[in-house]
Amino acid sequence: MSRLDDFDALAKLALDHLRQVVAIDSASDEASPTVPSTPGQTALADHLARFFEARGAEVFRDAHANVVASFPGVGPGAERPPVALMVHLDTAPGTAAVPTLDVAEAWDGAPVPYRRNDRLRVGVETYPDLTAFAGHDLVFGPGDAPFGLDDKLGLTHLMTLARLFEAEPDRPRPPTLLIGRPDEEIGRPDALYGLAKMLAERGVRSGYTVDGILPFEVNVSNFNAAHASLTFPSAPIEAGGGAVRVRLCGVNTHGATAKAEGHRAATRLACEVLAAARATADGAGVRALSFESDAGRDCDGTLWLSAPDAAARAAIEACVRATVGPHRPRGADFDVGPRVDAAPAADGAAAAALDWIAAFLASAPGFPLLAEDADGLDGYSHPYRAVPVEGGVQVDVRIRDFQPEGLEARKQHVRALVPPGVACALVDQYANMGPALADRPELVDWATAAARDVGHAARVLPIRGGTGIDPFLDAGVGVANLGTGYFAPESEKELTSLQWMVDHARWLQALLVRIAEAPAAG
Repeated sequence: MSRLDDFDALAKLALDHLRQVVAIDSASDEASPTVPSTPGQTALADHLARFFEARGAEVFRDAHANVVASFPGVGPGAERPPVALMVHLDTAPGTAAVPTLDVAEAWDGAPVPYRRNDRLRVGVETYPDLTAFAGHDLVFGPGDAPFGLDDKLGLTHLMTLARLFEAEPDRPRPPTLLIGRPDEEIGRPDALYGLAKMLAERGVRSGYTVDGILPFEVNVSNFNAAHASLTFPSAPIEAGGGAVRVRLCGVNTHGATAKAEGHRAATRLACEVLAAARATADGAGVRALSFESDAGRDCDGTLWLSAPDAAARAAIEACVRATVGPHRPRGADFDVGPRVDAAPAADGAAAAALDWIAAFLASAPGFPLLAEDADGLDGYSHPYRAVPVEGGVQVDVRIRDFQPEGLEARKQHVRALVPPGVACALVDQYANMGPALADRPELVDWATAAARDVGHAARVLPIRGGTGIDPFLDAGVGVANLGTGYFAPESEKELTSLQWMVDHARWLQALLVRIAEAPAAG
């Protein structure tokens, strides 16, 4: 294979790689007991095994859909310890596989022409951060669901890197392991313990997850995370006298980018609609009869409200329009149904759950609560979902903070507001990787120097999320995280560019050169 010095040739390969992997449905499923949680992850691992074998790698596969492609070291890196570059194979629940992707050449910053969603206004005017993509050849999906850039863009970079290995066989590198692993999105580490042990036994001390968002970001810290579930017990409620179904579609974003993208969850919108309706003369008798977040897209939900008469229904629709309408250019939408005799299922637990969410958001603990109100080093305590369960309605709260004491304060804030008779379960999920990487500054140094080598300035930023690397850190493998260069993770708005795809593959190549040529440790 000839050297890939030409942008067009490398961009064509990178786009083909991305199209291959987004066509495979590998969304994970937290309700599944299996590992991996979905067969699509096994299908994607099989695809990758064939791809890397065709590039000359020695490939290991296991029953959990871990796939490890081993490439020998070259030149001064041949005798160095192996380095691992890792991605996760799963995409977030609600992600849709797509057969093709669109490209807008030399994008001018105007709204992106999504084929299946002309309501979206995704451009520089709405999202100033997109200035970083102006002039690039944008790559985007149909606009009706996420298509999986988290983390299939990182996977694409590894595939393109393997093509660079093939095309430029003399470029120095240490022994390199390109790894895909399952179920990161649902926080299920079962498949990782054996993988982490294997890496440690093979002498891997350093690695990177290629799972960040921003172009050329380097991450060595992340949130501490916990999860709270509150169960509001069922209570009899009179459902007669008229009811209206309100379909609420929120602004779908990752928690990491919630403030920049104007996230809205149906839990918040339902509280705001209910409060606004109650404040009107015609809606004074309106109350919540039921509420349920969507299983596949928890920023959406269905709310049933009582509507004693036509005037109450009109008041509800006006309040929905005023509450949700301003967010439609960012992806929100709504539908208010006709007035019917009664809601299909009514439970006082729903009203109690929404009242609790409203009171929780109105509290003043001295730190930001909703994800859309937090950025930088702020944590958040976000009631993102409410669903009927046996015996009532369960409200789920994501709790995030960079400091352990901050996480404890947020957990205590939730506990203090639990009403009598409501069960509350609090579970710790993952920890900040920062302390474990404090003595590994070379991970940042190599990555930032490599970015300069390809003409970019890297930024060292915290991850407003997690990467599921605790088993590797516990095994003595230091793992930092690298950006992949895209916008709007886990959203129907997500996009990248051919320029970022090429430059990030070259960044990984330059990173391996830097590691191969670095002075040997003491």
